[in-house]
Amino acid sequence: MKHAATVALVVLAGLLAATHARLARLERSAIALEDVELEGGVPATLLLPEADAPPPGVVIVHGFSGDRAMTSTLSRRLAANGYAALGVDLRGHGESPGRFPPGVTAGESVLEFGAELAAAVDFLRFDPRVDGSRIALVGHSMGSRAVLDYASRDSALDAVVMISGATEPRGPFPPANPLFLWAAGDPPRVEAAVGRVAPRLAGVETLEPGRTRGDPARGTAVRTREIPGHDHLSILWSEEAAREILAWLDASCEVSRASPPTLSDPRLAWALAALVLFVVVLPLLGDAIGRFAPAGPPLPAGGHGPGLGALAGVLLLTLPVAGAQPLASFLGVAVAEFAFGHLALAGIVLLAMLGLGRPGLGVGRSLVASLPAAAGGFALVFALLAPLGVVAHRLVPTPERALAAVLGTLLLLPFFLAFELLLRRGSAARALGWALGGRVVLLAALLVGVRLGLTPRVVGLVAGVLAALFVLIEILATAIHARARNPFVIAWIESGWLAWIVAATMPLR
Repeated sequence: MKHAATVALVVLAGLLAATHARLARLERSAIALEDVELEGGVPATLLLPEADAPPPGVVIVHGFSGDRAMTSTLSRRLAANGYAALGVDLRGHGESPGRFPPGVTAGESVLEFGAELAAAVDFLRFDPRVDGSRIALVGHSMGSRAVLDYASRDSALDAVVMISGATEPRGPFPPANPLFLWAAGDPPRVEAAVGRVAPRLAGVETLEPGRTRGDPARGTAVRTREIPGHDHLSILWSEEAAREILAWLDASCEVSRASPPTLSDPRLAWALAALVLFVVVLPLLGDAIGRFAPAGPPLPAGGHGPGLGALAGVLLLTLPVAGAQPLASFLGVAVAEFAFGHLALAGIVLLAMLGLGRPGLGVGRSLVASLPAAAGGFALVFALLAPLGVVAHRLVPTPERALAAVLGTLLLLPFFLAFELLLRRGSAARALGWALGGRVVLLAALLVGVRLGLTPRVVGLVAGVLAALFVLIEILATAIHARARNPFVIAWIESGWLAWIVAATMPLR
């Protein structure tokens, strides 16, 4: 049985590696792609279509916690249909060497990014491969507010598209041909913002979604549209949204199209296949990690209910303290400065309640002894998951982000060690059920923090992503527990996994 599991793991890992290889080939083929550095050190990626004449240019701007990889599907769809698409990493995001402005949140001070947008627009205007007389902007979430405000300061643009966001532009010019899209699953405040801003730009009291008011040829057109079946993030990969954007850009830039637009991105299917294989591999990977892990300490089989109650109580009681001051501001990572500080404080309190500071328990020795197996397991998780970032978000951290991930792991370790000792007891099935309950409590505590204004609002927008991440972690943790009953290995891996994802995706301060 042990041999069969090893063979299955090797075969599935091989299939996953082959899928990654195919994804990598698709990333660099089929379309002219060039990584460039704009004025001011802004990282960007230019995609050029096959065209007889220089095409119109479009700048694509991501949202808070996004990067140019997250908008790459939209960039490819625009390039496949005759537009030069330039995706950028704003300050503090992705590979940008800059810092996200201190104290600024996703919905504030969009003027901070004016220099980056000016550099992107100027690059397209003066690149001989692009028709610099026809330039448009597309932004998502925070990026939508940034591009709309910038469009009110540059009268030579042809169109501006806002995806899941709107703000009152503060420049002297009316933005040319603004299109507002939002997802049916967006927070209500997004549609409300569009309902305030779009009618004012159109010069009317109300603007019916799905109908265009004004003339695109004169730059006075305004349109709003809800995209069904999507949420704040998935709208970026929506074919319907891409079709709406292309039709708007065609009308604004006077592009005639003889056939329907091409909207396929073959990377998406291969990335989905790789994700499915990754999920299938996880239990086998957890079993393999458990074989190399030292045996864990004997723990009582019961006590799950009180443990879950203690977890919920401590998370809520420590929330006001952590929300009043970013306890982990030294990490230099937005959101983590609050969330990681909160979990570190809660973890210390929980460990004190468990009495793990008493001499003779050997917690330090167990953590050190479990580190090699945990490090090896995390390295495999990283190698198998990171390549999927080409269609979602860059997951290979820069050196600065890697350091933040290491420090974040150490901050999260007390909490997840207490979490495992309180809930990961008894049979694999019972431990799974109680641990899932603990993760629901953790997510609920973070959302309570959002509701009370103690945790950054963006946590609510990525709650679905966090829930999916917790499920993946739980699959691996359950398999390790079934084999080794070692809470220390699990705590190391889940701390490292969460710290890595947050450090790789959230803006640097």
